[in-house]
Amino acid sequence: MRASTKLKTSLAVTAAASLIAVTGCSANQPSGSSDGGGTDKLEITSWWTSGSEADALNVLIDGVKKGSPGLSVDNAAVSGGGGSNARQALAARLQAGSPPDSWQVHPAGQLKSYVVGGQAADLTDLWTEGDWASQLPKDVAEAQQVDGKYYTVPIGVHRGNVLWTNPSVLTKANVTIDPTGDLDALIASLQQVQDSGTTAVCLGDKDIFASSQLLESIIMSRAGADNWKKLFTNEYSFDAPEVKQALEDYKTILSLANKDHSAITWDEASKNMAEGDCAVNLMGDWAYGELLNAGKKPGTDFGWVAFPGKEDIFDYVGDGFSIPAKNIPHAEAAKAWLKTLMDPKIQTDFAAKKGSIPALSTADISGLSPYQQEAAASFKSAAVVSSLAHAQASGAEFAQTYADAVSTFNGSGNIAAFTASMTQAQKSQL
Repeated sequence: MRASTKLKTSLAVTAAASLIAVTGCSANQPSGSSDGGGTDKLEITSWWTSGSEADALNVLIDGVKKGSPGLSVDNAAVSGGGGSNARQALAARLQAGSPPDSWQVHPAGQLKSYVVGGQAADLTDLWTEGDWASQLPKDVAEAQQVDGKYYTVPIGVHRGNVLWTNPSVLTKANVTIDPTGDLDALIASLQQVQDSGTTAVCLGDKDIFASSQLLESIIMSRAGADNWKKLFTNEYSFDAPEVKQALEDYKTILSLANKDHSAITWDEASKNMAEGDCAVNLMGDWAYGELLNAGKKPGTDFGWVAFPGKEDIFDYVGDGFSIPAKNIPHAEAAKAWLKTLMDPKIQTDFAAKKGSIPALSTADISGLSPYQQEAAASFKSAAVVSSLAHAQASGAEFAQTYADAVSTFNGSGNIAAFTASMTQAQKSQL
C-alpha cells in the first residue's frame, strides 16, 4: 500500500468515526437489505456542501419530511475532495458495518463498485412497484442497473462539458466562441483573450476532478463520442493519435489558465469567471446553480456553450442515491426517501436549485431556465457519453488511475508517461 493510500484510509476512518449513527431493527425493506429500524430517523450522506448544492439537497430533505411527518433527518454531508472525502468516509463506515440509511452515488461505473462489494441493496422491487423505468430515458434507466437489477435511484442529469463564458471579457477581446466550431478555433480564441491582457481560462483544481473533467472534454472533442466509449471496452487506446493531440491541447489550455489553479476550488473558479477575472471556465452545469446562488445573472454576468468539438456530445454525470444491503438503520425511512426522489415535482424543484435537469422525463421543465431548456433538448439529440472524471464511465479504480495520471501530468507535462499509465490501466481491465 502506498503512503498516500494509507493516509487516505486513516482520514476515512477518522471521518467515519464522527458520522456513525445508532442502528436499530426492522423487517420491512427492499430485497437485498437486512433488517433495520423504523421511520422516525433518516441519515443521508453526500458531498453536496456548496451554497447551491446545500439548497438543492434541502429540497429533497424537506420533501421527505413533508411526506413523513415527525421524521428527523440527519444531513451527514462531507465536504472537500470533489466528493472523494465523502466516499472515503462512507467506505470506512460500510467496512465497519455502520452505514448511513442512504448515500449519494454516480450511476454505472461507480455504482458497480458498491454492488460488486455487496454493499448496495437491490432496489428492483421498488422500481417495479413504481414503474419507474417507463418514466425515464432509456440511457438513464440502464445506468442505474448492474446485471439487469436496479441498485440506485436517479435524481438528476448533469452535463459535464459546459464552457461557461464571461460576455464582457470576450467582447473586450473582440472574441466570439462558436459552439459549432472546432477545438483549434477555441484555442485560437483563448489565445486572443490572453493577448488582450486578461487571463483566458479560470480553473480551480484544488480537487483534481476539475482538471480531469477539462481533459476528458478535450479528448471527447478530438476523438469523438464513439471512440470515447471504446476507451472503456479496449477497442480504442489512450495511446491513439487523437488522445495525444488532446494532451497537447490540454497543455496549451493549462498554460492559459490562472497560475493559482491548484489552490482554489471549482466553485471559486466559476465565480471568478463571472467576476471578469477570465474569459471561460469549463465545469459541469452544477456551476449554473452556484452562479445563481452567488447572485450572478445569466446572459449578463455569464453565458455558456457546449464545449466545441467534432460533434455535439453530452458528457453525462448522474446523481442518485443507494441504500445499504446490510445493517440499514432505518429501512422504512430509507424507502420513503427513495420514493421522494422519484417525485416529478421534487425533481423539478431540485433541478431549479442545482442547475441539472430532472432524470424523470415526466417532470415539468417548462419553468426551468433557458440554459436547462437547452440542456434538456441536447440530452435528447446529442451523443450521450459518461464521465470518467466522475467514475461513471468506468469503475472507481480505473477512474482513480486517471485522476492520478492527470495530477502527475499537470506537473510534468509528460505525454508518454500519461499514456503509458492509462494504457496499462486499460490492459488491467481485461
